[in-house]
Amino acid sequence: MALVLSRSKRMNGVWCFTGGFMPQTRTQPALAKSLANDLIANMADVVMVVTYPGFELIYANAAGHEQLAFILGRSDLAGLNLRSALDKSVIDRWNEYFDRTLATGSCDQLHTGVKGRSWHLRLQREPRQGPCTAITITATDMTALASVRDQLQNSDLHYRTLFETMSTGVVYHQADGRVIRVNPAAEAILGYKEADMIGWSPLRSKWDVIREDGSVFAGAEHPIMEVVRTGIGVDNQLLGIPHPDGRRRWIRLSGRPVRRTAGDAVENLVVCFQDVTEQQELRQQTIAQMRQLDRALEQTLLAMAEMIEMRDPYTAGHQQNVAQLADRIAREMGLGEDRCRMIRLAALVHDIGKNAIPIDLLVKPTGLSPLEFDMVKQHVEAGYHVLSRIEFAQPVADIMRQHHERLDGSGYPHGLAGDQILLEARILAVADTVDAMVNHRPYRAARGMPATLALLEQSAGAHYDPDVVAAFKRTVQAG
Repeated sequence: MALVLSRSKRMNGVWCFTGGFMPQTRTQPALAKSLANDLIANMADVVMVVTYPGFELIYANAAGHEQLAFILGRSDLAGLNLRSALDKSVIDRWNEYFDRTLATGSCDQLHTGVKGRSWHLRLQREPRQGPCTAITITATDMTALASVRDQLQNSDLHYRTLFETMSTGVVYHQADGRVIRVNPAAEAILGYKEADMIGWSPLRSKWDVIREDGSVFAGAEHPIMEVVRTGIGVDNQLLGIPHPDGRRRWIRLSGRPVRRTAGDAVENLVVCFQDVTEQQELRQQTIAQMRQLDRALEQTLLAMAEMIEMRDPYTAGHQQNVAQLADRIAREMGLGEDRCRMIRLAALVHDIGKNAIPIDLLVKPTGLSPLEFDMVKQHVEAGYHVLSRIEFAQPVADIMRQHHERLDGSGYPHGLAGDQILLEARILAVADTVDAMVNHRPYRAARGMPATLALLEQSAGAHYDPDVVAAFKRTVQAG
């Protein structure tokens, strides 16, 4: 780019050469000149031209005009002699810049101006060869750039300090999962130094990671490799990792893919985790204690069931049989472990209220009168009265209370119908009926399984839940 000056040393325009060749038209030189003038006039950098040797300002773009007006405290710059207008405190420096430009053709200089602003100056003599007639001055305000640089440095220092001092472990991975950076907290948690871990893969053979149930994360199932495979973050993953001291450490891990912008390919992964070994070990101890208490409770209920059955030799083993059968039906229906256990506990003591019934009625070899049957039915409320005083984690007492209810509302003690009856109680009702029918009672002989199953299917939808009956039938067919 070269300045075009008239003989009066006024700048008439700018001629640009961008390289390469294009077919020319008459309007292209004028258009190029116009675009270049607009570009210079509106650019953020200061552009000025002064004559030589008079140092008269003959051009200043908008940024140059603004800066000179600010420095000199005047907006009218016509006829301004730059050398005379400069403050005495800086004229010596500017004379040095001018002299160097005249001697070498150009001058690049960092300059501190008014109010401490930093500028990068470039002075260029015009024309390049022959007697100098003008000097172009371009100035780039470096203050903002320096501020951004300082902010970036401060930000980098802040994040580096945070990275190195935070208690959360942080590991950076390549897009393929290999380790590239580890903070001190991660070193302490994992038991290895950063230098040792660089390049490690999450699938490293000596770094097997397990789930809470003890199963090993295999291949793409590993949470970090899942981020690699899907490009989607993971959160709050509980992992058991081996430690060089021989102990297994437990961590809660979250991982995120790093992209420059949304939609870009994953460049890195950042994984954060905390050591939750103490909490996990305490939790496992609590679970073990709860299981021990559960076993103790179950043994207590078994003892209670045996005490009940000691009064009635004809029903010996009935409650345990019902518990086993109800458990099988519940599992066949896909109920979870907690619900299966709840049904099992309710079944073990579903006849506990019979302690309140006269033994003569329980072993009577003939049918019961309506009054006697009403007395026998009281065993449900009597049992509920006992069980409701025990703080079960599940509604065991309610299940026991409802096991004589029927879908059509014909059962007892409250005549509940349909979904008013807990599913667990509907399962217990079928299991109780089956065991009672296939075993001998004082007032009737045992019936075989085919007859029992036929009766259940006949009563399905009226007395018994059809889904429960179907599940029971499948257990029979499966043996």
